[in-house]
Amino acid sequence: MLDGGFIHGSTVLVSGQAGSGKTTFAMQFLYEGAKEGEHGLFITLEQDKDKLIADMASVGMNIPKLKGITVIGGSLGEVMRYRKMVKAKLDDFLAEIQEVVCETKANRVAIDSINLLLMLFEGEEDKRFALLSLCSTLNKLGCTVMLTCETQENLALSWYGFEEFVVDDVITLMNVKLDHYFKHALSVRKMRGSAHDKSIVSYEITPKGLVVYPDDVVIPG
Repeated sequence: MLDGGFIHGSTVLVSGQAGSGKTTFAMQFLYEGAKEGEHGLFITLEQDKDKLIADMASVGMNIPKLKGITVIGGSLGEVMRYRKMVKAKLDDFLAEIQEVVCETKANRVAIDSINLLLMLFEGEEDKRFALLSLCSTLNKLGCTVMLTCETQENLALSWYGFEEFVVDDVITLMNVKLDHYFKHALSVRKMRGSAHDKSIVSYEITPKGLVVYPDDVVIPG
């Protein structure tokens, strides 16, 4: 579906409603890279690191056993308290991320989620500039970046309405209602420099991670 995969040094936005598997998708992106010898950095603002690692074990990803993945962060509340204590600015935040990327030699970086991160900045102009600066900083370091984004409804691309214009690629994860049940569906909505598949297809979150079925086309009701 991706016409060979994500382009090295690109930024990918993975959007979806609660329970669609965004965190699993992002961690699997790092996990598959680590299996090939690449280093991954996962920055979580959603949940406790230990709980995240336990959740990933339930879908076949043993993070402690597979070397090469670093998990940092915690709840947004901790980040907000940190910002108030030190009056951290964008430059401070970017410098800290850059330092961690260099220390871990990360080739792939995932941030879960970008909506929570942008809450640290006031006004749309500041939020957009922060996202641009973040993507630019990580791309210059040679990182391929994946950002998760929670949305309110299927087919929505972002939370604030500008994120999809800043990134290179956009993938939407959906919970589609079919008769008497819901089905996971995925679509590659945007991919710069690639003749990607534009179908809406099904996927499952399995004990072996997220599995996509590109031949199973889904028609949303």
